[in-house]
Amino acid sequence: MRVMVHMGTCGIAAGARTVMKTLLDEIEANDVKDVLVTASSCAGLCSREPMMTVQIPDQPPVKYVDLTPDRVKEIFSRHIMAGEIVTEYALAQGSERML
Repeated sequence: MRVMVHMGTCGIAAGARTVMKTLLDEIEANDVKDVLVTASSCAGLCSREPMMTVQIPDQPPVKYVDLTPDRVKEIFSRHIMAGEIVTEYALAQGSERML
């Protein structure tokens, strides 16, 4: 699994560093070894930052928006750990399909 935290200038200004720290803290606290965390550039939706994309093999990626530490924790437990898309924070699944 891969999780990308969007760390463009607008993302960082909106709190992407806190999102990244929260995600890494959750991974460490749960001793997760099979999640690759990366940073990416701006996704072009500055008004919806901070954002992250969750990519599970053989499934379309899911882009989450308007993130807070509590939302990251919920996405971690429900989507990353249990495979359930958290639709209330998801903007889109795949490249073009809206949830």
